[in-house]
Amino acid sequence: MKQASDVSTNSLAYVLFKGMHQDNLEYTYRGVFTSSITDTILSLAETNLNNAEETRKMKKRVYFIMVEGLQNITRHQSENLDNHVSMYPGLFVLQRNGNDGYSVTTGNLIVKKDKEFLGQQIEKINQFSAEELKQYSLEILDQGQLSGKGGAGLGLIEIARKSGNKLHYAFKDVNEEYAFFYMNTHISAQEDKTIDSNPLPGIIELHQVLENQNVLLNFSGIFNQETLINLLSIIEKQLQATYILKMKVFNLMVEMLQNIVKHADNYNYNGEKGKHAIFYISEQDDKIIFTSGNYIKNEKITSFRERLEKINTLDKKSLSHFYNQTLFNFDKNNDLSSGLGLIDIKMKCKTPYIFDFYKINEEFSFYSLQIYVKKMKTDIAPIKFEQTTETPIISLDQNTGILVFSGRSIPENAVSFYKPVLDWLSDYEPLQGVVTEVTFNWDYYNTSTDKQIAKIMLQLEEIAKHNKLLVKWYYLRGDHSMKSHGQRFKELLDIDIELIRNEFSEENEEF
Repeated sequence: MKQASDVSTNSLAYVLFKGMHQDNLEYTYRGVFTSSITDTILSLAETNLNNAEETRKMKKRVYFIMVEGLQNITRHQSENLDNHVSMYPGLFVLQRNGNDGYSVTTGNLIVKKDKEFLGQQIEKINQFSAEELKQYSLEILDQGQLSGKGGAGLGLIEIARKSGNKLHYAFKDVNEEYAFFYMNTHISAQEDKTIDSNPLPGIIELHQVLENQNVLLNFSGIFNQETLINLLSIIEKQLQATYILKMKVFNLMVEMLQNIVKHADNYNYNGEKGKHAIFYISEQDDKIIFTSGNYIKNEKITSFRERLEKINTLDKKSLSHFYNQTLFNFDKNNDLSSGLGLIDIKMKCKTPYIFDFYKINEEFSFYSLQIYVKKMKTDIAPIKFEQTTETPIISLDQNTGILVFSGRSIPENAVSFYKPVLDWLSDYEPLQGVVTEVTFNWDYYNTSTDKQIAKIMLQLEEIAKHNKLLVKWYYLRGDHSMKSHGQRFKELLDIDIELIRNEFSEENEEF
């Protein structure tokens, strides 16, 4: 893992993958921990254990320690009322140590003032023999607590008992108030054999790389369909984004993971043959980056490179044509390596592929692939158009969710006048807990405006699919034309439109 934090973005996959293989890291997760995400992490790690064909007793011990370690993270988060702690990404690492068993490492944010007490408790636990640990566990159960965290402390004792090894730990200060707490334990393949090696320095180095790159999710191991499903479940629960961006991320993940499952070549590593690969998602202020890496046979490199270079040069129309052409090519060989997924990914994200090939030996190379999707704007400036003799009042505010159209609309060019409105609506995503309320209170509008209102209504219909939306359509008593316009939209679109009659008054008498 040396110098991993200094490498370029497109070579990071190879550097991480090499480092993880050297350290035998089966599975690494950095991200927010919730009970549902923890369940999926356990399922994914359990899949790795099953693939490794471990004995039932060994799997049971490893699984127990994973459960306790993950519960310590989520319990600490739930007991700390500071949202900064509960939402700070934690760490979980499952490490396979050849025939010697497994190591489990967890990491989470703690308040600095807890460092000394926590360190003292772990040192105390490490001094006990197996029998003394058992007695200490009974004492804690009888007393009801070990620390301010109660059950969390008991969990440390049980981890030490089940593993039969000492607990390794480390702290790294995050700021003046918080520190990151790392803990590792080894589960020996032979219960009477103790292991004193401490993998934390390498894992802390890896964690620093993941922090620097803001990696949301990382998996390195053997990929199959079950792996794919579990990874999709984790990112779906973790990603904090608008609904549309979540769907785009989910769709891109499906295609990139399937690309690994379908096209990676089996490789024998440490006596274990399978589709060894790496996949991770990292986040920057303006984009989300997807990176994958896997072994492929050298004989495939030329065709892979040519296809990716071709895809990168195609515009939207040409990509669509290429997709259709590939879709309807029923040649038997084409079915095996059609590359439809690669074309589809490019069509969805509209950004170029970054790829490379690193030669491993005369038969295999490591193939890294990266693509990114730009984030939608999460906060957009309000729009305020003042009323004129030809154009209406238009007020659009994301903070309140109140959108108002009121007055007369007979602009010389309705398309150009309403373009900023349509652009604003395409970026609009209601803030959490905000109900979007739209008011249409027209005096009159011409047919060219009618077409723009139809476009506005279609965008509102999209918003209404995933957010609460209320639309009020006002019309003057006796204005059957304006009422029928509102009725038409109500019947044609899947939107909750309330038709409201305005009584005639002196203020609108000239109408």
